[in-house]
Amino acid sequence: MKKKTIVYIDGFNLYYGMLRFTQYKWLDVVAFANAILPRPEEHEILSVKYFTARVNYDPAEPTAQMRQSIYLSALTASRPELAIIEGYYKRFRARYPFAKEPCKSCTKVSAATVWKTEEKRSDVNIASQMFIDHIENDFDCIVLVSGDTDLIAPLHYLKKQAGKSVIVFNPHERPSEELRAVSTYYKHIPRDLPAKCQLPDIIPIGTHGRTIHRPPAWSPQSVTQ
Repeated sequence: MKKKTIVYIDGFNLYYGMLRFTQYKWLDVVAFANAILPRPEEHEILSVKYFTARVNYDPAEPTAQMRQSIYLSALTASRPELAIIEGYYKRFRARYPFAKEPCKSCTKVSAATVWKTEEKRSDVNIASQMFIDHIENDFDCIVLVSGDTDLIAPLHYLKKQAGKSVIVFNPHERPSEELRAVSTYYKHIPRDLPAKCQLPDIIPIGTHGRTIHRPPAWSPQSVTQ
């Protein structure tokens, strides 16, 4: 009998773990979820849930907001079975010391004021959704795509107390022994996998001939942040 499986993808963690400096951001996350599963013939995927946040406008990267919006629209149009769950970005001023210590005998400023952007709520949304699914759905296995150790507590509970199989795929090259310890199965994602799981360059919307196109900056011939 196949394991009833729910896949949770931490979009922020996946982006910074393996997509940021590549041309493979036009990722079909449903195909990606199916491709990473060990022994996929043993799983029945009930749902794939993608957790992300809309980026704020950044004058240093003025088209990033538009590219993300196009991408989320493309996912919605091509993968109606995918659930996209959004958090938010918070932008605030912060002061950080310079990496190099200033001269102690002069009056150089030792810190700078910078804009800091943080993605908020995705880890809480993932943990909450796991428990909601535990209460509302009959399933056997959780697949998490993330390297976020903030999710250790819900994973530990679902494995030990709820008896779920917990599979963790870490998109970062740096291993996490903490995540490995709470997993039934733990593995790093092959670095070449996103290239094999791309959306079509042109995606139709509805029945009136409208289409969504892969942003030029994300084409295989271009690498951007």
